[in-house]
Amino acid sequence: MVDGSGPPTVLVAPEPDLDTLRDELAEKTEVSSVETAAHGAAALEMLEDEAVGAVLSAADLADMDGIELLQEARRERPTVPFVLFSRDGDERLVSEALSVGVTEYVPVESNPDAAILADRLADALARVRPDLTGEVGPAGRFEQLVEFSTDMLTIHRQDGTVRYVNPIIEDIMGYAPSEFVDQNPIDRIHPDDQDDVLAFFADPNDWLGERRRVTYRMQTAAGAWRTLESVGHNRLKDPALAGVIVNSRDVTEREQYQRELERQNERLEKFASVVSHDLRNPLQVIRARVEAARAESRSGHHDHIEDAVDRMETLIDDVLTLARDGRVIGDLGETALDDCAHAAWAHVDAPEATLQCRTDYAIEADADRLVELLQNLFSNAVRHAGPNVTIRLDVLDDGFYVEDDGPGIPPDERDLVFEYGYTTGDGTGMGLAIVREIAQAHGWDVTLADRSDGTRFEFTGVTVCPEANKV
Repeated sequence: MVDGSGPPTVLVAPEPDLDTLRDELAEKTEVSSVETAAHGAAALEMLEDEAVGAVLSAADLADMDGIELLQEARRERPTVPFVLFSRDGDERLVSEALSVGVTEYVPVESNPDAAILADRLADALARVRPDLTGEVGPAGRFEQLVEFSTDMLTIHRQDGTVRYVNPIIEDIMGYAPSEFVDQNPIDRIHPDDQDDVLAFFADPNDWLGERRRVTYRMQTAAGAWRTLESVGHNRLKDPALAGVIVNSRDVTEREQYQRELERQNERLEKFASVVSHDLRNPLQVIRARVEAARAESRSGHHDHIEDAVDRMETLIDDVLTLARDGRVIGDLGETALDDCAHAAWAHVDAPEATLQCRTDYAIEADADRLVELLQNLFSNAVRHAGPNVTIRLDVLDDGFYVEDDGPGIPPDERDLVFEYGYTTGDGTGMGLAIVREIAQAHGWDVTLADRSDGTRFEFTGVTVCPEANKV
């Protein structure tokens, strides 16, 4: 230890704790005197103008956070020991601090313990400035902390070999840390991705202090391939780290989901385009024939036919919107369920069927899209349950349901009913898929109830408008 006559430690912390913490540290620490800075900017001025032995900083400051101060401090004094303490204890803060070049990180309770901070300060000086303490300390408590990170963290030398890896590698990849240390993992990278990884580490002197990102596949100890997303921070010139710090996360499931989603969207857009093209042609013929018939004679049927053609064209546009944008709702407003139900029922050709609308509630919805949703449900019930079907609409605590008294849906087909193209008859297979898309666009959940007879669709997460209830 030294007598405290060396360069001071700069304590950076917000008021009102600053002076009290400084006095306590002055009693506990033997490695240096303590000077204070209430703001990050003041600490940076001291680093620029004075000899500073170390920086001890809180993570939350008035003008910047501790990570920002650390970044600026590393530009001014790349070798100065920097100890960061936080009441947060967030492992992401730990990871970010390590990538920027912190010497020690200290999680604290509601009030920082001066004795603990002094102890960590001594550790930091022992690691980075052995000339001040006369001894070289252990790897440090910071590395003990990152061992519990849920991300795989590696420190690479300039040639790419691994100097350190935390134990999470065994959970993610199946390797013991000892199998990676002093090794270059390039042989475990998928051959198609090796060039990307080599480029990631290429020319390290050209990106000192910067970060890079790469996604690649690595082989596990069991021989499977996992997709990793890695962010590298080049700290080769920082004596506290002297390496490229790489945080890696397993994104295999995310990448698989993304690829499947892209394939599904491509199929969906092709399907919608074909269907819309095939529907528009006969609609144009119908419209032309109606115009010709109207020129020959007047009939009230002509207006109804044109209304139906207009609605069909609107539906086609909505299907394309669903396929390409995933959102078809407009402004939401207070919408009466029974009004929308009767409007939807008017477009269903089922003279022998019965609609029982047992609600006078209003919900927050796009009325036009709600009519379309209900019309698809009603038409689906008539198509599959028969012309004499009885359909009921009623409310739930946080939504509504539509059910029928038909034969129901076989259990092995219930997971498929909302898929585009699924049909058990001569329909297009779009009806229930559109129902799901409209519901999700509103932020609702739609589920098919588990029941032995009949079919019941439940919509939850719906905003009910109490002032509109008449019950």
